[in-house]
Amino acid sequence: MAWAAANIGLLFLIAWLLAPHSRALTRATGLPLALYLLAFYPVMYVLGEGQDSLLFALLVVLSLRSMDSGQTFLAGFLLALACFKFHLALLITFFVLILRGKWRGVVGFVSGGGLVCGISLALVGSSIFHDYPAMLQRQEVVTPWGFIPWFMPNLRGFLQWVLAHWLDTGTIFLAIFLASAVVGGVAMWLVLRNRKEKDESMVYAVAILTTILVGYHLHMQDLSLAMLPMVVLCERALLMYGERGAAGVGTLNARVAVLAVAIAALYLYRIAGEAVLIVLMRGCLLAVPIFVLWLVALRWWAARRLTMLASLAFLSESATIPASSEISFLCIGGHRSLALFSFSSSLWMRLRLWCCRGAFGGIFFASRSGSIRKPGGCGAGWDGA
Repeated sequence: MAWAAANIGLLFLIAWLLAPHSRALTRATGLPLALYLLAFYPVMYVLGEGQDSLLFALLVVLSLRSMDSGQTFLAGFLLALACFKFHLALLITFFVLILRGKWRGVVGFVSGGGLVCGISLALVGSSIFHDYPAMLQRQEVVTPWGFIPWFMPNLRGFLQWVLAHWLDTGTIFLAIFLASAVVGGVAMWLVLRNRKEKDESMVYAVAILTTILVGYHLHMQDLSLAMLPMVVLCERALLMYGERGAAGVGTLNARVAVLAVAIAALYLYRIAGEAVLIVLMRGCLLAVPIFVLWLVALRWWAARRLTMLASLAFLSESATIPASSEISFLCIGGHRSLALFSFSSSLWMRLRLWCCRGAFGGIFFASRSGSIRKPGGCGAGWDGA
């Protein structure tokens, strides 16, 4: 009972820490974020089983808030403290810190890892280097129900279940490896491409969703980590509605509908299981909405730069473009002005505009005030409420 109460407290703390990333969501619904998190089936599973997954999620959220406030070393240190689920913590660290060259964060992760290893050695002794790998090897015999692939809401579980009737074990393993390599490779490319951008919430969302999909071993309670990307994507959808106004609403509506269906599938899984009991034995089915969330996150993150370039081209063409090759500044939008720094001849300028319009046709950034705001801007401090 005490641990259940502690887990509920952790959940409310997570909701409080995510407040800067859910302002539009709570304002639009009028309900506290904690209620949405509490209704998430993997969270209820954690509370029912008495697992430590919410503690892991709390450390990841604390790491995100540290990155928001520029405390990269602390962000890495906190991820190291989450290494009691090291197969998840290492993958998140790889995407969030190593790929982006956040070396202070890597130093923090190594420091935290050294502290964790030191505490473990002090408690268990040097026998941990032999006993722990041996325990992992025997665990499948001790708790076989925890190693059934189609219980796992990841690519491994889903592909194992789908392909079991047609392919042998070796071929299925190869298919799982190739699918995981493709998902991981695409995520790596996008993180490397946007490594200079300070959009920490989307980086963590992509890292978490990729980790869930490609992780070889995943339990239902571990899916509670998907709380963070769901909140981030819902917030981003609401902000994009506010930013775009009437422009591009049709395309945005389609993407938001896909996002809503994926989140609804995650929330309604347990209810569907009441009507069709076999669904509860196929947790691997949840890999499908997680994959959809991953696609939406990649699409919106990749489109952010394209949208800004297209809007820049649109605003530049709408204004009077000097034909000279001199440096010029064009200020738009009153007290929130946009300075367009351009140089080159009139021919080069027009050629660049036509290329932008052809490549990103129709994706224009619209704002009633005539200014550009970056979506997803969040407070940098720790006072999340």
